Amino acid sequence: MKKEHKKSIILTLLLILVTFIAMAYSKNKDIVIPDQVQKDIVKLTGNLSQNKIVTGGNGRVNLSLTLRAKDIINKNTCDIQNVDMVIVLDQSGSMGGKKISDARRAVLNLLSSLTARDRFAIVCYSNSAYRLSSLTYVTGPNREHLESLVRSISTGGGTNLGAGLEEGIRILTRGTKNTNQRKLVLISDGLANQGITNIHTLGDIAARAVKDEFSISTAGVGNDFNEQLMALIADRGTGNYYYIENPEAFAEVFSKEYQETRNIAAASIEIRIPLLKGMHLTDASGYPIKVKGNNAVFYPGNLLSGQSRKLFLTIEVPADKEGSFEIKGINAVYKHEDKKYSSVLSDRFIITQVKSKKEAMASIDKDEWEDRVLKNDFNMLRENIAADIRGGKRNDALKRINDYKVKQESINSQVGSGAVSDNLEKELTKVLKTVKDTFTGDSPSVALKQKKNAKVMQYEGYKGKRGRK
Repeated sequence: MKKEHKKSIILTLLLILVTFIAMAYSKNKDIVIPDQVQKDIVKLTGNLSQNKIVTGGNGRVNLSLTLRAKDIINKNTCDIQNVDMVIVLDQSGSMGGKKISDARRAVLNLLSSLTARDRFAIVCYSNSAYRLSSLTYVTGPNREHLESLVRSISTGGGTNLGAGLEEGIRILTRGTKNTNQRKLVLISDGLANQGITNIHTLGDIAARAVKDEFSISTAGVGNDFNEQLMALIADRGTGNYYYIENPEAFAEVFSKEYQETRNIAAASIEIRIPLLKGMHLTDASGYPIKVKGNNAVFYPGNLLSGQSRKLFLTIEVPADKEGSFEIKGINAVYKHEDKKYSSVLSDRFIITQVKSKKEAMASIDKDEWEDRVLKNDFNMLRENIAADIRGGKRNDALKRINDYKVKQESINSQVGSGAVSDNLEKELTKVLKTVKDTFTGDSPSVALKQKKNAKVMQYEGYKGKRGRK
């Protein structure tokens, strides 16, 4: 009887515990209860590039954060995931001729790759937007119907990009949801000149993807689209941005997006940085930052099976007096197989304020600083120079280059990085040459070079900063 009594007590206690957990979860859906079988899909590591800062300085601390996903998808089995793919295609007058012909061919090629468990939809937009097809399983008969619809696409009218984006989002958010990974790819070759045209408003629309747990990638074609807008939509929509000089590259973009979406290990990643009073996250590899309670939050997109990504953060701490600050509890919340999980960085980072600039400089980690300069700082410079070129600000661009060179050379005189020296000598010289060449010649040729060189430099910076080849 005693044994039975003990068993009864144990079972009662377990029931109470489960009840309390369930109640807590129902009150706060942000609480993550990891699945014991699938935990640690994502591993976090971090490093400071400098652990001492000068009292009275700017208080900026550089921290790198590396996310690694387990190689969990076997491409030879059914582990590869199914996809809901929505193409939002610009059919304005400027897309006529080779552009729309190559776009149609690329979409048809994509359809030939999709399986019967994938779903496909396409939206076309010019003066307005319309749904050419809703999400449709790509079975044999459906595939033939979708192909005929794609072949019928013609061009004409303006560019109501916002209407196309909103319609594509509606398809993914209001359609019947299944376990498929969801992706929207937006194509444009021109400026958003009808409907919603404000770049920040369009970015806000794209940010809906975070809430509804899908991603938006963008591709700009030619030299007349707004590259800042297309990159912003991709970043707010946690997707990828592509610059397509030759419309023949449509097929490569569609294929890449489809294959990547099939191989996602961790979706809808949310990075949370707990901040003490007076601390601020000022940059997170260029991704938009939100503040939720005591956490700075940003969304770097999905992580593919076996993929590793390094993010570069800048945190400002109070620098008005000597003392120490601690950064701890950094975590990543993500989805895997439609369940939420959390990975916590166990490392704690101590930043000490000192009076001696020499002591602060001596605390620089050479490898971390070098990595940040080459992969983040230089690429951010290229993006900023691209904006100067676009705006016709030759002198601003030249000053920006000189200021960057002086700053990095000054630090490197203490650190001694050969890779940074080589970058300043070779790559920075190329950037300088591009700026000077852009503004040489008559007005029409300068205007054309501004459009193209701004896009090329911005895209190279974007790819470098995001770690994409």
